[in-house]
Amino acid sequence: MAATTRPRRIDVRVSAEQDAMIREAAALAGQTVTGFLLDAAEDRAREVIDERRDLVMSKATFARFAEALDAPGEPVPELVELFRLPRIPAA
Repeated sequence: MAATTRPRRIDVRVSAEQDAMIREAAALAGQTVTGFLLDAAEDRAREVIDERRDLVMSKATFARFAEALDAPGEPVPELVELFRLPRIPAA
């Protein structure tokens, strides 16, 4: 891990067992505890972000999805009523 300034801090409380396991794993990986935890957290954060950012589906599922998007929508009575109200003039 490159030496960079880190102006932010995240504190985490762990059990004695978690502390021992993390310290052992960091030592085995040849890393500091901070470096080990940051690498693990960044990897997991990227996984979660990538899972939520991209929508992956089969061609058949995408075809049904696109068909549903292209289909005419159903009127929502509350919105129809709202759009019938007189407009409020802009200030």
